[in-house]
Amino acid sequence: MVDQFCFYPESKTLEVETQDPLLASLPQGGNEIDSNSIFGQTAPFILDLGAGEGSFALAYALQNSGGYVLAIEKKISRVRKIVRKAKNLNLKNLKVLHFYWELFLKDYCKSSAVDEIHILFPDPWPKRRHHNRRTLNFQSIESISRVLKPKGLCRLVTDNQDYFLAVTKLFNLSADFELITPKKNYPESLFEQRFKKMGIPYFQALWEKKAAKGCP
Repeated sequence: MVDQFCFYPESKTLEVETQDPLLASLPQGGNEIDSNSIFGQTAPFILDLGAGEGSFALAYALQNSGGYVLAIEKKISRVRKIVRKAKNLNLKNLKVLHFYWELFLKDYCKSSAVDEIHILFPDPWPKRRHHNRRTLNFQSIESISRVLKPKGLCRLVTDNQDYFLAVTKLFNLSADFELITPKKNYPESLFEQRFKKMGIPYFQALWEKKAAKGCP
């Protein structure tokens, strides 16, 4: 049975095993989702946006047993792959949502609910006439700011320098973020591993949401 509150991007009739405990679904109301609503308790809430085949989300969930990872992916074949791998690893702190992450941030995630956001190798849409299709834009940066907690982190990794510079400019224009140096090593995604092996350069940055004035 398809959960009536799930939105499936690729097909209105697509059936997904929504009773699977590793699959997250969307509530009726907006701006309600946090770690408690998805996982049943409050803990550091980590989002992998456009999770792909799930290599980073799976490794990071293993590395952060005290936190919860929500992998958001629009392609159902990838969603099923992540779920299958998570079951093989017996992960209890990871769930997968089949949805567009831009809409999730805008319409479903609670304000100041997220500790970390990771956006790894998003489609750069390199042709100028396609730049309006890029998921990272002024509106999505505003959504990222809304859902992150003060001192929350947003990390971008991409192999497209033009896209990297464009996104960096957007974050610099925002008064809400500060570029910082990573304090730990993150697991490498499948793309990172491939690019390293092939000697292809890629670019990454980590931003921290500034605390409100008067807060430590």
